[in-house]
Amino acid sequence: MARPRPGDKRARILDAAVIEIAGHGYYHTTVAMIATRAGVADGTIYLYFASKEEILVGLFERAMERFIAEGLRLPVEGDAAQRLRALITLHLNLLGRDRDLAIVFQVELRHSLHFLDLFSRSRLREYLEAIGAIIVEGQREGLFRADIDPLLAAKVIFGILDEMATDWLLTKRNTRLAARADAIGDLVLRGLGAG
Repeated sequence: MARPRPGDKRARILDAAVIEIAGHGYYHTTVAMIATRAGVADGTIYLYFASKEEILVGLFERAMERFIAEGLRLPVEGDAAQRLRALITLHLNLLGRDRDLAIVFQVELRHSLHFLDLFSRSRLREYLEAIGAIIVEGQREGLFRADIDPLLAAKVIFGILDEMATDWLLTKRNTRLAARADAIGDLVLRGLGAG
């Protein structure tokens, strides 16, 4: 039997934290609950994370790394409108794949201005810049209006996707989050001036 790599424990802790926080809420989840679910001793958590807050930051950063890594693998062929559609679909697919992670993102991270400040200064900025780069590309191609601020547009697009994910969670319907990607893409592209 292969020995687990050291990073596997960190991943198990984060996986356990998603489930516990989604089920009990951040403030009602204890490090002991996370440790039990991860199959590690309570003290082991502190080898990887200084606090429960740091676990939440780790969850956010891991998810953003996945968003960015998969976003970078989007096909480069096609114009900016096609790439933006692909990014919208990817975003909704990634979040819609894991309802517990969506709960943590859409509900638990909203409870504290401190957390929101931490996250807005971390990988979220990088993600918004990637969306903004597609907007700039579309402006150069003549597909998107030149008078649109790319970073503002990126924030608006992220806001739309964020709201769709929240709506999906709150309605509790048995639907795929990404099922609305085409309609959202149409709305966004028309707003940017794309046909």
